Amino acid sequence: MIPTKYVLIDDDEIVNCIHQEIIMIDDPSADIRVFSSSREGLAHLVDLIQSNQSLPDFLFLDIRMPELDGFAVLDALSHYPAQHFEHTRLYMLTSSLDDRDRAKAVQSSLVHGFRSKTLTVEMLQEMRLDRG
Repeated sequence: MIPTKYVLIDDDEIVNCIHQEIIMIDDPSADIRVFSSSREGLAHLVDLIQSNQSLPDFLFLDIRMPELDGFAVLDALSHYPAQHFEHTRLYMLTSSLDDRDRAKAVQSSLVHGFRSKTLTVEMLQEMRLDRG
């Protein structure tokens, strides 16, 4: 069986470690790439697109980051044809309680959901069920 691929883009390294552990509990065979730099995470995704490689099954993108915020990353990705993202479930993550973030996140056709940090096993299971 092909492992499920995950990409985490979040400037908080502790959150990344926690999310990586949660994913491994839920999916021990997961292939996880972690980026604490939004620029490096975006560059990785663009490299995959430009080299015609498959994007991750799940992309977790933090909203509040210092280099490029999650919306800037999302905007950069939206310039590529939608077919690149048809097998990717992109979830915006935040610790913010600002309803404007949620409203802005769900406006993008690339975004499959908006979740508050921290991910849980139950959240991952719901996301996988939603994926079909």
